[in-house]
Amino acid sequence: MLRSALIPALGLLLLLASAGEGMGQSPDGSRDELRLGLTLGGTGFLGVVAEYRRGDWSGELTVGTITFREIAVAVSGKRYFTEGRLRPYVGAGLWSLTAWTEDGSGSVLIARAPLGVDWLVTGGHAGGLEVALNRALAVNRLDPEDDTPPNTNLVPLPGIYYKYGWDP
Repeated sequence: MLRSALIPALGLLLLLASAGEGMGQSPDGSRDELRLGLTLGGTGFLGVVAEYRRGDWSGELTVGTITFREIAVAVSGKRYFTEGRLRPYVGAGLWSLTAWTEDGSGSVLIARAPLGVDWLVTGGHAGGLEVALNRALAVNRLDPEDDTPPNTNLVPLPGIYYKYGWDP
């Protein structure tokens, strides 16, 4: 079950890695940028995000919550395309959601493929819109007797963000 879910995720990563040469290349491919910000929607109702960008590639860590009774942690790799103020991107990653109740705790591991557009407003300020396609990989339910497999449907979750970046 987990193995069959990882195959599409690995395929997407290979597709991202083999994206056309010259497409959206930065004039200075070694330019580094660290961006910190806030998210609304997506992997949580409210979250904080840290992103490290190098050229047209980035790694992102998001920590958030949906109802303030759980914690959501998402890690994604992204590939940005084109130059200018509006930069579309695609990515792949994992999202873990753990919830606590009076009866115990439960968790879910989710594969995610973020698709979005980043808007450089001015200076280091940027905003963006994202829709991530999510698919459950594994579920640890509250009831140990419940061995229902995770739902395999793709679930799109929209989100917006604000980030401020600078050269480290």
